Amino acid sequence: MSEPGHPFSSKALVQAWQGSAAELVEAASGQPATWWLRGSHMRTKAALMDEWAAAAQFPPHFGGTWDALRDALADLPHGGTFLVLEAQQLFQDAPPEEARTWLEVMGAVAAELAPHPFRLILQAEPEHFPTLLEGLRALGVKA
Repeated sequence: MSEPGHPFSSKALVQAWQGSAAELVEAASGQPATWWLRGSHMRTKAALMDEWAAAAQFPPHFGGTWDALRDALADLPHGGTFLVLEAQQLFQDAPPEEARTWLEVMGAVAAELAPHPFRLILQAEPEHFPTLLEGLRALGVKA
C-alpha cells in the first residue's frame, strides 16, 4: 500500500491508496502518462469498457472485449499509470470472475509493455478503504 502523498513510489501493478480524491490529484500533479478513471462508473464489465475507452481515448473501432482492452492498453507507447477513484466500487454489480479476468488482463498488459511502467493506483476514502482491501485480498492481490 502506498502512503498518502506517495502514490508513485511503488512499481507494483496494483496499489491501494487510502486518502481523498483531492489528495491523490495533488500527489499526481506533474506525473507523466496518467489517466483518471471513476470506479463508480465501472461497476460492470460493460461500464468498465466504456469508462476506460473514454479516459484513454481508444479508437472508434474498440470492441469492448477483454482482448480489445488488452490490445488497446498494450499500444500505449510509454506505458502509464491509471488512477481509479472510488475503486471500492469496481465490479460491484458484476460476477467475481469479471474482476479476476480484469486483473489477468492488466498483468498481461504490464508484461507486454515492459520495460515501460504500467500500473493501477486504486483510491478509496478512509471509510471505504477496508472494503477495497477486502476485495483485493479476495482476488489474491497483496495490498
